Amino acid sequence: MAHYIPSAATVHPKVSAVERTSDTLTSRAGLLLFARYIDKIGLTRSTDRWFADVRKSRKGASASECLRQILLFFIDGTSRHLTRFDDLKQDPGYAATIERRCDDLISSHAVKRFIGNFTFGRIWLLRKLLQEIFIWRLCLEKPKIIILDLDVMVLDNDEAPKREGVQPTYKKVKGFAPLQMVWERTIIDAVLRAGHHHSNHKDSTGKMVEYMVNLIRRRFDKNVPIVIRQDTGYFDQKLFTLYEKIDVGYLCGGKLYKDIKQYVEHCPAEQWRTHRKTKQEWGYLEFGDKRGELETRTARPFLPPGIRRPATSA
Repeated sequence: MAHYIPSAATVHPKVSAVERTSDTLTSRAGLLLFARYIDKIGLTRSTDRWFADVRKSRKGASASECLRQILLFFIDGTSRHLTRFDDLKQDPGYAATIERRCDDLISSHAVKRFIGNFTFGRIWLLRKLLQEIFIWRLCLEKPKIIILDLDVMVLDNDEAPKREGVQPTYKKVKGFAPLQMVWERTIIDAVLRAGHHHSNHKDSTGKMVEYMVNLIRRRFDKNVPIVIRQDTGYFDQKLFTLYEKIDVGYLCGGKLYKDIKQYVEHCPAEQWRTHRKTKQEWGYLEFGDKRGELETRTARPFLPPGIRRPATSA
């Protein structure tokens, strides 16, 4: 059960203790812990330093307070409409949950003004904010190996009446397709892109990887092993050449051509190996295949030793 200190005119309500209770708690009780996490990691200090000029007037909430409440709004997830901020402003229970007074809560108009003042340069600063949190976590946890995942997350904007800049995506919805880099289930960098852009669009993937690898080696450890994981959308020799140039490992899904499937089907069981992790067991087969653009169209099926090719007429 949470006990609240009576709020005064100049003091924000703070939770003094967290104890067990038999009462049914609200589904948004976890917002308190996330709000405390935002405050403890110093996110607000970086926000005020980099985004102070986003607020055109000294009146109202600061840039860090706006960002804090927007993040809590996303974590809450009750509604995706900006008018939800106006409803929350009238809810003293929500204000106490995030340790603010009702007068401190921002309105939907304040959110629109805050977001509307972002330029492309400030969007880069948002990426820098994610990167700074990532480096802080690395220095705190000191992992022996860093595994980074690359993927595209499609944003569905079909329900929005105003959808400026959206494009049809491969998931048959109109929206955006931002490129994201993930470490330990946490987004550490992202590039907002139109929905019709594929996974490895232009050179955004290569630039992101190269920048993040340099950042890790410069700010954390220059010798730590780094592995990039990605799906078939990033199956590109240019990327592989870059990874080998900057000395990082990589795992990438590939296309299953008919001749590759035929090779795997005819491989004897003794060539397969297993890998066990907790309650899961994986079977895998190691083999190599190299083909160029022309070879991809004309390559003949390759078979294991002992399997003869059918005769062909001249």
